[in-house]
Amino acid sequence: MLAVGFEEDVELILENLPPKRQSMLFSATMPSWVKKLSRKYLDNPLNIDLVGNQDEKLAEGIKLYAISTTATSKRTILSDLITVYAKGGKTIVFTQTKRDADEVSLALTSIIASEALHGDISQHQRERTLNGFRQGKFTVLVATDVAARGLDIPNVDLIIHYELPNDPETFVHRSGRTGRAGKEGTAILMFTSSQRRTVRSLERDVGCKFEFVSPPVVEDVLESSAEQVVATLNGVHPESVEFFTPTAQRLIEEKGTDALAAALAQLSGFSRPPSSRSLINHEQGWVTLQLTRDSAFSRGFMSARSVMGFLSDVYPTAADEIGKIHIIADDRVQGAVFDLPEEIAKELLNKQIPPGNTISKITKLPALQDDGPSSDNYGRFSSRDRFSRGGGSRFSRGGARGGARGGGSMDRRGFRSSRSWGSDDEDGFSSSRGGRSFRSGNNRGSRFSTSSDDDWLIGGSRSSRSSSRDRYIFFLLSPFFFVGTLLQEFVLIL
Repeated sequence: MLAVGFEEDVELILENLPPKRQSMLFSATMPSWVKKLSRKYLDNPLNIDLVGNQDEKLAEGIKLYAISTTATSKRTILSDLITVYAKGGKTIVFTQTKRDADEVSLALTSIIASEALHGDISQHQRERTLNGFRQGKFTVLVATDVAARGLDIPNVDLIIHYELPNDPETFVHRSGRTGRAGKEGTAILMFTSSQRRTVRSLERDVGCKFEFVSPPVVEDVLESSAEQVVATLNGVHPESVEFFTPTAQRLIEEKGTDALAAALAQLSGFSRPPSSRSLINHEQGWVTLQLTRDSAFSRGFMSARSVMGFLSDVYPTAADEIGKIHIIADDRVQGAVFDLPEEIAKELLNKQIPPGNTISKITKLPALQDDGPSSDNYGRFSSRDRFSRGGGSRFSRGGARGGARGGGSMDRRGFRSSRSWGSDDEDGFSSSRGGRSFRSGNNRGSRFSTSSDDDWLIGGSRSSRSSSRDRYIFFLLSPFFFVGTLLQEFVLIL
């Protein structure tokens, strides 16, 4: 409080206290500025450190999770995290700015009751907000670091770091709002792919260990929502239940358990089935599939190029509409994961797949090759991916930056592969708008060139498409043909 504008008030109080007194200053952390304050306001202070040289600076009962997100999916994922991990309890979401606090709170309100707390809120409104949160009138408080300092709110079940903290001390202060008085709590850190190194640095600086998990899948959200509705049913007064008993009995006779299931769905906010969601960039309407291949049927490693070639032969529509591709990091598995629109994914799953290949819908991402740029800055200084929808290249739909061993990702507006995978990178290109396919004569050209390897070929035969080098030369010469045609038309007009 001394550091955020209350210094004059504290000094006024101290001036009116007896000269001979005992003063104590408490702080969850002891950075240099706290030590400076102690020397200013305390006479020959005695330092009592309850942490000492322990590597762990957080309470033992706090579970730490780290979840990779994208800029466009954070708010959708946030509501799911609250539903699954808070289980109806109190949650504090920390943001970097006052504007973020307002916007996040407003976005959550349509799903979960929430209010914002920041420096622009009047003292009267601040007290009303805090009292409402303590009394359980709403369960989510979205706050900035400054506004949340000095808060004493018991029984906070979940802390969510919506943005990375500016420093390790801030992370400790935030996370320390839960797991108090020997109780268990949960703290979740949301980060983008470009901030992965910063998360590792945070682990080292704080002396903690995150469990890296995927965002909740739709099934988890539905199950948790149903459990919370069931818990609220216990709070309905018995006299109120009596009024609805005749109707309930009639519905059970007519529909059986379907009547209760429909009521749970309505109360949970899922009167309509939720749309599918990508596990890679979390966009709605997309499905993440996994392609694996038996090594006995392959002449080389799996790559983004080989995935495109495989889909072009099995189901060309899927190759035209594919989203981002990631290569599985496990060396024992030749496979990749990729996104497709929901309806196209259903069609692909019904297609006959060549022997030795398996395509399946997954609910959890395997370990993937890291394809994001590295960053080692905290908080507001680690927003290199601010303009990227998918955390990769800022000009691609989901990022076109490849990872190690062949560039682990590719999407429909760009791709990357590596010669270490045995492919001819100089032949690679993306044709037409958005990287879609083109037709030249009787040959249907894929959006991406074929590799010199034949590992994507079905039945050992190459499909009838023009070679990538021919197409590459064609595109190099196209501007000259275009200019020549214009000159010819100009001469004819004259």
